[in-house]
Amino acid sequence: MSTTLSMTLQKPMRVSIAGLTLALKERLRERLELAATLRCAEHDLPVVEVTIYGRENGWFDSRITTCCDVLEQRAAAIVKQRC
Repeated sequence: MSTTLSMTLQKPMRVSIAGLTLALKERLRERLELAATLRCAEHDLPVVEVTIYGRENGWFDSRITTCCDVLEQRAAAIVKQRC
């Protein structure tokens, strides 16, 4: 008797940061680590990519790629917190 195990290989969340100082990048580290732990309740998929492309009035501007809007909103709430 043979058993086949099906495993989903997970790629790490891709992160791109442009136009920020090293100090601001360090402030983002904890938020990005937390966003990387999120998973979609419906699809059981993680956040695919976060792109930080600036900062305005104390808020990070970002684009987040996920499988659905609910996960995108959850990740955005973490990443876009006022800094």
